[in-house]
Amino acid sequence: MKVNRISVSFSTLVISISLFAQTAGQKKILFDCTHSETAGNGDWCIDADAQNLGWGSSGAYTGGSKSNPQRYPNPAQTTVTSSTAETYWEGALSYWAIDLVNKGFWVETLPYTGQITYGSSTNAQDLSNYNVFIVDEPNIRFTQAEITAIMHFISNGGSLFAISDHQGSDRNNDGWDSPMIWNDFMTNNPVQNNAFGHTFLYENFSGVSSNILVSATDSVLHGPMGNVTEVQWSNGTCMVINPSQNSSVKAHIWKNGYGQTDTAAICVTAQYGCGKIASIGDSSPPDDGTGNPSVSLYTGYTGDAAGHHRPWLVNIVLWLANAGCSGTTGVSSIKESNAFSVYPNPMVNELNIKLPFIAQKATVSLVDVLGKEVVSSDINIGSEVSLKEDNLTAGVYFVKVVADGKTLQTVKVIKQ
Repeated sequence: MKVNRISVSFSTLVISISLFAQTAGQKKILFDCTHSETAGNGDWCIDADAQNLGWGSSGAYTGGSKSNPQRYPNPAQTTVTSSTAETYWEGALSYWAIDLVNKGFWVETLPYTGQITYGSSTNAQDLSNYNVFIVDEPNIRFTQAEITAIMHFISNGGSLFAISDHQGSDRNNDGWDSPMIWNDFMTNNPVQNNAFGHTFLYENFSGVSSNILVSATDSVLHGPMGNVTEVQWSNGTCMVINPSQNSSVKAHIWKNGYGQTDTAAICVTAQYGCGKIASIGDSSPPDDGTGNPSVSLYTGYTGDAAGHHRPWLVNIVLWLANAGCSGTTGVSSIKESNAFSVYPNPMVNELNIKLPFIAQKATVSLVDVLGKEVVSSDINIGSEVSLKEDNLTAGVYFVKVVADGKTLQTVKVIKQ
């Protein structure tokens, strides 16, 4: 069939977003260490070659003996195998990270000098380059700019794993403990307040819970890493959920009173836009008990709950990584067709989109990270669109294709 080429100028567009792996086809996970996650007895990092950080009450670096994690774990994750010990890396989250690498993920740390941005072409660790952002017990309040970046990341197909700890877990003594910080993130939000349908309670409790959602299809509790029948809290908190704020919010495990879907949840998930969030109320489950020798750690990852924390946490990440907006109802999905392509990517001044033979007509669009229309064109399936613009600002954009009234696929592109 003859391929027609259509040139259009940038003008309008609508988008829903799905993130794609950036490193050798791998999905990427970013662990945050910009919010004093290594203060006090916290060592919530996957690897740190140096212990020379300290945190003042203002959240500023003061020097000291706390872990100072670098971007890439060392030795290189390309050398990790199924028999690699968790002590291969030095961090309390190293066992979790090694498990994720063995599941095919690429893992990185956002160091304390890093920035939380979304859509910035000058930040090599911009959230648009990752699929899942894990923040384990933040001890510094998120700025409004950081909240906005994370919200756009989630809305556009990324996922957030929010891990809190108990009331009074203010490890850097700045007046903000982790449940306060997460609630501020959720309720003092410049994008949308209460977008996730749950908030943390200010509690401090310990105990084992087998109040598990009975659902054989729940991939958090019955995922590729195995089945979860109990979890253990070692000084943690729980959450209250409100489906009227987000109808997708779901409790998977309760502190007590199985079936109470509005209170005392200790594992919650929700969807927002094209992305997902998972929240738990204790930082002990991912703690593998080894890391910075100057702090007291705890073997929660494999030592508690009859070993169920390990499959539980990996299952959550696998669920989070499978986010994005793409529909297949009524038409064949573009992602299932080899005829679909977007190139070059990164783009300079021209982007070509070739569509598969799945409908009579489609609309191809381009949007920026805020969802603002940049270009839109109706084309025939089997055609190739050439979008040209000399004055497009460098950064992250998304291509969306709609056919037969259905969104088929969204793809991230970079404008150099």
